[in-house]
Amino acid sequence: MERRRPVRLLGYLAFAAAAAFAAVAALYLVLLTKLVFADAPGRMCGIDSCPRGMGTLALLAPLCAVAAWLLWRAPRKRGHRRAPVHVRVIAVCAALAALGPGWLGFEYARGPQLDLSGWQEPVHPAAAPVGVWAPEPGSLVRARRDGLVGYNGEGRKSWRLPAPERTPLCALSRTTPSGTGLVAYGESPGTCGSQVVAVDLSDGHARWTRDTGRALVAAAGASAVVADRDTVTGLDLEGGHELWRAPVPAECTVKAVDGSERHALYVEECGDSARITAVDARTGTRAWQTALPTVSRLREVRVLSAAPPVVRLTETAERGTDAVLLFDAEGRARGSVPASGPAGDLLSEPAPVLTGDLLVTAVKQGKKNGVSAYSLTDGRRVWHAAAGAGDAQIRGLAPTGPGEVGVVTSDRWWTYLSHRRLADGVRRAEPTVLRDLPLGERFTFYPGPPGSYVFVNLDRKGLLPPVFDIGPVFGW
Repeated sequence: MERRRPVRLLGYLAFAAAAAFAAVAALYLVLLTKLVFADAPGRMCGIDSCPRGMGTLALLAPLCAVAAWLLWRAPRKRGHRRAPVHVRVIAVCAALAALGPGWLGFEYARGPQLDLSGWQEPVHPAAAPVGVWAPEPGSLVRARRDGLVGYNGEGRKSWRLPAPERTPLCALSRTTPSGTGLVAYGESPGTCGSQVVAVDLSDGHARWTRDTGRALVAAAGASAVVADRDTVTGLDLEGGHELWRAPVPAECTVKAVDGSERHALYVEECGDSARITAVDARTGTRAWQTALPTVSRLREVRVLSAAPPVVRLTETAERGTDAVLLFDAEGRARGSVPASGPAGDLLSEPAPVLTGDLLVTAVKQGKKNGVSAYSLTDGRRVWHAAAGAGDAQIRGLAPTGPGEVGVVTSDRWWTYLSHRRLADGVRRAEPTVLRDLPLGERFTFYPGPPGSYVFVNLDRKGLLPPVFDIGPVFGW
């Protein structure tokens, strides 16, 4: 009798374990069915298109079922026909308890995922987007040709500033010091800006307005920089009164302006030559002036950063300069990143990210896309990371935390968000799947509350939500 008792106990344990494995097998079968019929593209997939975790479930579900069958058969072979009621109750409890670890195993297999958690309905009639500001964490200001819309930390509209009638919004300052942004209204062929307005981004009211003939605008410390046809003018950012004025020679045209806390920068084109000038943001006193390496007219020029000065320059000449130029605080050239070369071609979209002492940008190498980081000190490539397998494309770049950059990639089937270390480009964790998000061709994104993000669509069709939030997926 004493020998039969341990055997009977082992049979009861095997019965309870069989129930646990059967419960996990049933759970995985349900989840596998959901992945196949709800998540898999076209209800069929290949190596690159199957939902992540599907292969693991397809392996574990039959293994758990076989284990349950073997454990259930073991006590029957020893002559145990029916388990007592209390053993069946224990088996049911074991089955329910096993669902927890089984679910955690599924979550681990499918990896991190983010889904839509809130959005703003598209605004009709749609107006073309111009840009976006993020004056402080949690708040956004989206600019369209018909005006500005401010969003609070919960993704709701907090204010709206319409553009003047028949005077579209055409340009924004790149930065918003002290929560004040500059906008230019009015557009004629080849020019932008018949009116400049300083906007308090906390509530959307206009601090001051200035009429101009043609204007490029930038914020530099406590000054607003307005470049007209023949002058570059510094205005008090808060009150709008004039602080200084720098004349532009008759043969020159200002092509770009920007500013840092200390200096206002502007690029002038004078015939087939060009130069970049820095002046004191409060007094207009020239700090330095440097000739740019050009021999023909400029096709494109953008100031990507004012501190340190970084300029994206493209000439019209076939073999002219086409590069990102780097300067030190005194205006001395200290390196460049060619737009085309053996290391790859720089892509203009998505917009590059300048963070710390690195320029992080999307590049194309042959038929494949990737992300490269270049030193702002000497222009050398610090690291490169491929976008992914097959036809994966780089869709978005943004700083997402200390020492890291967020990269949104898409292939034919899926969209991912990965985080790479700025120091060496190593991916910090498994890429996060972005589920069925209403992303346009152009967008930008910002970190939200821990684990979540805010996306801003800059799609010109205006048929997608202008702003939406994504957060971690809970459930299947």
